[in-house]
Amino acid sequence: MKNLGYVFLGLSILFFFGCGEGKKAQSDASDNKKDTALVVENKNVKFGFDLDEYEVYYDTIQSGWTLSHALSPYNINQFVINTAAQKAKDSLIGLKYVLAGKPITILTEKGDTTRKAKYAVYEPDVFSYITFDFTKDSVEIFKKNRPTEIKEKTITGMIYPNSNLSIELNKSFETYAMTASLADAIEGVFAWSIDFFKLQAGDRYAVVYDEKSVDSVAYSIDKINYVWFEHAGEGIYAFYFKDSTGTVEGYYDEKGREMKRPFLMSPVKFARISSSFNRNRFHPIYKTRRAHLGTDYAAPTGTPILATADGNVTKASRSRGNGIYVKLRHNSTYETQYLHMSKIATGIHPGIRVKQGQVIGYVGSTGAATGPHVCYRFWKNGKQINHRAEKFPKSEPMKEELIPTYLKDLDRLLLKLMFGLL
Repeated sequence: MKNLGYVFLGLSILFFFGCGEGKKAQSDASDNKKDTALVVENKNVKFGFDLDEYEVYYDTIQSGWTLSHALSPYNINQFVINTAAQKAKDSLIGLKYVLAGKPITILTEKGDTTRKAKYAVYEPDVFSYITFDFTKDSVEIFKKNRPTEIKEKTITGMIYPNSNLSIELNKSFETYAMTASLADAIEGVFAWSIDFFKLQAGDRYAVVYDEKSVDSVAYSIDKINYVWFEHAGEGIYAFYFKDSTGTVEGYYDEKGREMKRPFLMSPVKFARISSSFNRNRFHPIYKTRRAHLGTDYAAPTGTPILATADGNVTKASRSRGNGIYVKLRHNSTYETQYLHMSKIATGIHPGIRVKQGQVIGYVGSTGAATGPHVCYRFWKNGKQINHRAEKFPKSEPMKEELIPTYLKDLDRLLLKLMFGLL
């Protein structure tokens, strides 16, 4: 591809300016906050009300509360509350109950010492709010959806000593939820090709993604459009592509090969390796040196364990050392096993077929385990091997007739990156 030879130059320009787009995204968020603050200062409008015209009370739904707990302190009688609850339930709003932790705002008349609510606004999620109007003869209820905005953003960064991808991404966001959303999306794209436990200081990345926001506040990642890693001096690319018919959709490398591989790199997300494949490990429980023919991924109890490839369940059982475990046969060559589960997922039993990425159990510490983790074991031709050292074949290219369209889109993305147009 003609532009690919210049991509390192373009990315280097971005890095020369201080991984600026990530910081720019952060700066833009700060600017948005300042702009919002100015608007609020001039006219304190929220939920369609000028809050300066009311006494405003902010509250949070507590565990075990109903609508009555939230409204009765504001001089709304039980009949009206029951009517409001029934209307909210029967209408298209479909509000069956209020949820603990969600905010509710009460507006009363200015100077009213009885604190009788004129309006109440309940926020079930970041996308909408429900207004209760008590000013009429019969309570009226409205639901309004906040507009969701999707913007393309770019983040560039580098892995520093004693750091990792999540720590570096977190420097560009104000909430860890956004960091986790992007880290999860990146790991999803490269789940078959990058061992994120092997990232090292000096590795660099550039990510072009669609960010979802409500009221200029980002809340999640819609999708990744393009991502590049320079790992150990090697550039690794992934580009989102969807053909005009919608039948071909996914991530492909610079040659049009699908990013999916036969096996995921890890059976759990957001874990750490607590013990690697080692033929002469000192066992922490048995206090002897014995081979550890698997890789331990430490994660909180209950973390989902994923089948790393399509396969058939051959065992779903329990033993003294393995604890609760599942074993899969993938083909005539490969088998995998997942040990020390807290429990096996519903429906997982010998004889059924599972898909790559399907939840087959949950992290625990059953059997010979000192803490919650999954011991992931890997067989090739009947012999246990270190899966992290295995070289799996790359996927086949996409259909020949789609390649020109794909490469055209690819060139456009790379040009935008190189000339800093994002």
